[in-house]
Amino acid sequence: MRCLKLGLFIFVLFVAAVESHAQYSVNLDVNVPQYNQIYIADLDIQNKIAQSSGVLFTATLRSKASTPIQVKLNLSVNVTLVGQTPFQVAQGTTTPLTLNPGQLKVITNVDLSGPTPPIQFDSYSFDQSQFDRIRDVALATGKAPAGVYEFKLTCFDVSGNQVSNDAAGDIIVTNPSRIDLVIPIEGENVTTLFPHFQWSANSDTVILSIYEKLPSQQSPQDVVSGVPFLQQTVAGSSFNYPPSGAAVRPLENGKTYYWFVDIPPSSTRGNGTRSDIWDFTVGGIDTTGGAGVDNVAATKALQNLLNGTQYQSLLNQITTLNGNSSYDGSSLNIQDLIDILQNMDKSKITNVTIQ
Repeated sequence: MRCLKLGLFIFVLFVAAVESHAQYSVNLDVNVPQYNQIYIADLDIQNKIAQSSGVLFTATLRSKASTPIQVKLNLSVNVTLVGQTPFQVAQGTTTPLTLNPGQLKVITNVDLSGPTPPIQFDSYSFDQSQFDRIRDVALATGKAPAGVYEFKLTCFDVSGNQVSNDAAGDIIVTNPSRIDLVIPIEGENVTTLFPHFQWSANSDTVILSIYEKLPSQQSPQDVVSGVPFLQQTVAGSSFNYPPSGAAVRPLENGKTYYWFVDIPPSSTRGNGTRSDIWDFTVGGIDTTGGAGVDNVAATKALQNLLNGTQYQSLLNQITTLNGNSSYDGSSLNIQDLIDILQNMDKSKITNVTIQ
């Protein structure tokens, strides 16, 4: 009987907690952008001197009440620097906001800042000593140091009773600041139409850009101001050209290409990071067929074509291609072969034999 009473007591508590949450008259959601850097000045949410330069959080309030209600939005900014314990930098409560039945209201930090913000703070505190902790280790550019920056919000009625769920969003700051290109090295003569690109960057995602140098272009800046030969978002620190399954042109023997890597803009002020610009030339490839063909390029094109088809087992057996290539009895050079492989529709392949 004792166990039964205990189980019933726990169940009652659980139901009470669920009902209590269900009785909130406001549903609150908080979303934050995927920034990897922010500026320390933006942490002073009220900032009466100038309006914030970008959105750090977006709060969506939805009234579930059957009559108009007035709510105050409570906000706290909490920081956890790398290797340190969390601390609060700012905390404030707005003046009452009116929500009509079913109304959605969207509020960002921009709405709370500046000399005459659309939404005023009824009370606001900014901990200068804690802010100084951040400023002491901030970058010279004014960027906040690496860590987790939490924006936590809750709604209260004018009597101080909580009327919404707690909601929070974290911005994880990593401050990616450097990209080192590895291969192809600057000025290298690359002997494949499908080179491997590699770089080092403290960012999970980058944008790789490759440009073909045209005869009228003199400087690297001239080259990269044109239309990219390839522009690809890459997760990781390496890339094999071309991307698997993509219908893109192979690089051409004898031509020069420029490449660089960007870390996309990811801050309240839209600043990204770009690597140096390196060039390489495709050369020394025998395109007449036979032993001198670019076997790596042709093999990769064939592997891309067969990948994911019923010939996957055959694909797994391919290491390199060698010998002469022909199509319907006519001899092919390596460029012809690669063009055919790139343009073939894998859904139309009915038979594959390799000798």
